[in-house]
Amino acid sequence: MASIKAVLYTSKTLNNGEHPIMLRVIKDRKSKYLSLHMSCSKELWDNENNLPKKKHPLYKEMLIAIDKKKLAANKLLLELHNDEKDVSAEEIKSKLKTSVVNKKTVFQYFDEVIKRLTVTNRLGYASIFKSTKNSLKTFRNDRDLHFSDITTSFLTKYEDAFYERGVTPNSVFVFLRTFKTLINYARKDGIVKTDFDPFKDINFTKFRRIKTRKRAITKEQIRKIETLKIKDDQGLLNAKNYFLFSYYNRGINFIDMAFLKWENIKNGRLVYSRRKTKEDFTIALLPPAIKILEYYKKYQYEDENSFIFPILSHSYETQQSVRNRLVKMLRIVNHDLKTIADKTGIKEKLTTYVARHSFATNLKRSGISTSVISEAMGHDSEKTTKIYLDSFENTILDEASKSIL
Repeated sequence: MASIKAVLYTSKTLNNGEHPIMLRVIKDRKSKYLSLHMSCSKELWDNENNLPKKKHPLYKEMLIAIDKKKLAANKLLLELHNDEKDVSAEEIKSKLKTSVVNKKTVFQYFDEVIKRLTVTNRLGYASIFKSTKNSLKTFRNDRDLHFSDITTSFLTKYEDAFYERGVTPNSVFVFLRTFKTLINYARKDGIVKTDFDPFKDINFTKFRRIKTRKRAITKEQIRKIETLKIKDDQGLLNAKNYFLFSYYNRGINFIDMAFLKWENIKNGRLVYSRRKTKEDFTIALLPPAIKILEYYKKYQYEDENSFIFPILSHSYETQQSVRNRLVKMLRIVNHDLKTIADKTGIKEKLTTYVARHSFATNLKRSGISTSVISEAMGHDSEKTTKIYLDSFENTILDEASKSIL
């Protein structure tokens, strides 16, 4: 079994003239050193007991800190021994570094993951982690916590606090799922032990049973939007065009539509790769979609590399500036779609996402199989497509049931 001892590392002299205090790990006659982020002079160090001398001005504070870290280190060694894991001095040092010296709090680790996602340009995912961290800060009144504080009881209270504030079950599911993902990351990074799983008794099945509110609108309602006359309001006109262009192009989502350039139009087809899944699409342009493109070509076309729609421009150079612009524009467009819904008498809440749902649902109402719809939308499985088709209203299902009479 390995041995651990606090030593004064005299081979290195710091700027203050003192030497760092280290934890020395010896295993199989090999030594590894781990800084305790404390220092001491030779004159004030007791080599016999490997502790600061009593006359050191910070003797008590340093003694408590060293004993605490030695205790935690020896506890880890005992756990490794009981698990019958034969690890090297280097591996022990690595585990000590994460579990003893640099113990991260939950909020600190959230920040680390958010930074990691931001650097790799996964800004949407980073935003979800930020929101989850903020929800925890609200629950904790800004008090940070350690991973050891996270228990099934803690998570149950965290979930209940959402319902007390009137948060929807779907949003609660996103926060809990993201928090669980953070725990998974922490296990992989060695922040917590591999068997640490406070979510094991948390049941996510109840969230899967939650029915999504009907989001699709009918062909007749689509016609009302098409025939709506809009004068002297470019924002409303853009919102109308974005919605219809999405509907007539297999429910292309707002983000993908924002990045479309004229080079994506080839021989009467829309050719692009979905940013979320990297899947390639080639879609025959329908007459209503061609009409929308002709409108924007008069105002937007500079060259093949210019954007089709006035959502993005080349002036947005950084990933963050692009994301900020998309968030802002999506909010504006959805607000304008609400106005369009009011003008056309559509009672459903109209958003850009409704166009995607409506495409799938109206295909299904026309007798197209779920497998074909799934392929058209680029879903990995029909299970995902069925989530979109759950918006079938009861009246249609009731009519279908009459066919058995």
